[in-house]
Amino acid sequence: MTVTLTPTGLSVAQQEIPVYSGAVHYWRLERSLWPTILDQVQALGFSMIETYIPWSVHEITPGHYDWGQQDERKDFEAFLLLCEERGLWLIVRPGPLINAELTNFGFPSWVLGDPRIQARTAQNSPHLDAAWGLHPPRPFPVPSYASETFYQEVGRWFDVVTPLITRHLAPRGCIVSVQSDNETCYLFHDQAYATDYSDASLCLYHSFLQERYHDLSTLNATYHGHYTSFAEIDPPRDCQVQTRDDLPWHLDWIAYKEYQIRWCVARIARMLRERGIQDVPIFHDVAFQYRTPLDLARMEADPDIDWVGMNLYRNKESYRGAIQSIRFLAGSTRLPFVPEFGCGIWSHRDLTPTPDEQAFITISAFMYGVKAVNFYMLVERERWQGSPITRHGTLRPDYAPFYQQWAAFLKRYPLWRFERCRQALVLLNYDLGRYASLASTLHYAHADLYGLPRELFQVDLDLGLRWNALAEADERIWDNWFGTAIHALQRRFIDYDLADTHIDPERLQHYSFVFLPTTDFLDTTDQHNLLRYVQAGGHLVIGPGMPYLDPTLQPSEVLCTYLKAPGTTSIGQGTLTWVAQSDLEQLANNLLPPAPYRSAHPAIDITTHHYAGQTLLFLANPTAQTISTSIHFTGQHGFHCVWGDPRTLSVQDSLPVELSPYSIQIWEVSA
Repeated sequence: MTVTLTPTGLSVAQQEIPVYSGAVHYWRLERSLWPTILDQVQALGFSMIETYIPWSVHEITPGHYDWGQQDERKDFEAFLLLCEERGLWLIVRPGPLINAELTNFGFPSWVLGDPRIQARTAQNSPHLDAAWGLHPPRPFPVPSYASETFYQEVGRWFDVVTPLITRHLAPRGCIVSVQSDNETCYLFHDQAYATDYSDASLCLYHSFLQERYHDLSTLNATYHGHYTSFAEIDPPRDCQVQTRDDLPWHLDWIAYKEYQIRWCVARIARMLRERGIQDVPIFHDVAFQYRTPLDLARMEADPDIDWVGMNLYRNKESYRGAIQSIRFLAGSTRLPFVPEFGCGIWSHRDLTPTPDEQAFITISAFMYGVKAVNFYMLVERERWQGSPITRHGTLRPDYAPFYQQWAAFLKRYPLWRFERCRQALVLLNYDLGRYASLASTLHYAHADLYGLPRELFQVDLDLGLRWNALAEADERIWDNWFGTAIHALQRRFIDYDLADTHIDPERLQHYSFVFLPTTDFLDTTDQHNLLRYVQAGGHLVIGPGMPYLDPTLQPSEVLCTYLKAPGTTSIGQGTLTWVAQSDLEQLANNLLPPAPYRSAHPAIDITTHHYAGQTLLFLANPTAQTISTSIHFTGQHGFHCVWGDPRTLSVQDSLPVELSPYSIQIWEVSA
């Protein structure tokens, strides 16, 4: 490819191009203002922008397209030429789904109105089984991404739009990357038994089972069944687990839903490639989920998908959740990328981020390892608020200055080249996430809109397990083994990444310590990958349990052959530790080396970044109070504050700092 993905961004004809862009929706802006708006984009320091190409906006009736002939704002190629005149790179997102707070998420109404295309719920009733997206301004039928009729319609759209894209691919043109679909996840019907039970989806499910088991005798032995064809198998339509024998049937449905998402994103990517999108990388964006039915590691491992990012919309109070998402991207993906980084917010949200909030969350993302970002929306439009550039082409005086200042900072300190220093990796247990998903009785999407607790839909299964799998599966709480491990690292100012047990095994070798919550079961392949990490010299810490079963609760004695009770043992060149939650804090005291920089105040977060002989020290105060404290280290260091404080100091063993609420300081350090 002429444009390739690198660990720091994109390479265009062997020229490094950082992915630092902002969203500009051409069809929502007055055509006469495009030049002014693009000039303002560049005035904020951006040399790359991003836009959707919305299907429903351009195909106004079946087979009839408007590319500026009727509405001049829809002249996409004229917009491309303006970008090229200004030397702006462009990321395009042709769908078919785009969301963008458009009615029907950008699908033409006649496409969604075709019963052959519609997804179905588990209800199996002609009046209740259509799946609906409950999204402003009005609900709409959800399409099935298994429907062949759906792909025929998508193919027609791609036949029209891809020639426009291919004429402007870099390096001759401005387009450097193309997205395959958008936030593909059953249109947020992501609960296990919500959808899709359409005929097309069930056909794909049967193909998945045949690919998985190869022959019926193997499936029947696993299911304890007597099926005479794969087509006879109906998936579970609720949690129907009564005994351990019921687990494979449910787990296969959970795995199928993950497979369907990967299958359709890869298929759409191939459709783009077949129509000439050959010379630039194709990516996909995940909305926010990093548990089933999303599987970022396996999606990015698909040969048809070049890279995967995850969107992020947070305010200052949700800082902890924001940095966990960034840690996951840093630990899991080729190029930690946020394709939609909240720059303002959609109009039906309760709170619009203030300028200070946008600055705080943006710098937090870079502090924890994001290397590619697209600000959404850099230019405002209808159903959006809080952007630094108005739809009239003026800079908003309260929001715009930060983006100018941050672009100037990144020109001096290109953070996509810096490497964050972290010793530890904390793994989410993907099998525990699947277990929690199958042990659910939620059939309808968006129950969260009613404010109902998630626990209301959880099923307590009695399968004779030694440890509480549901409690250990929940990464949102802090009183389980996972939360205790996170706290133990944070209290010692040990920086860490997040990933899950489907991680590329080679990535494990980058970490001295790996922490993993485990109960009775863990995938056998994942156990072997972890064992190889230990044998090669890593230190694996697990608990509260020791897996001795696979996820179907059949014997799987890999790790348990080395430890029969909590303790530590050497394996090859490395170490395996099994520790109960009650002993995890003490283990961390004995095991973890002291961090190079430590705060006297426990609420301060610290990361360090290195590049070409430079060291940057990030200090964050994620609280509502001003904090005066000291940063401890060893030896004589020089400190020059390059963000947030005008001081330059040379001090021994301790740096005095004062951080205002929800703020970050960045110091350049010299020995």
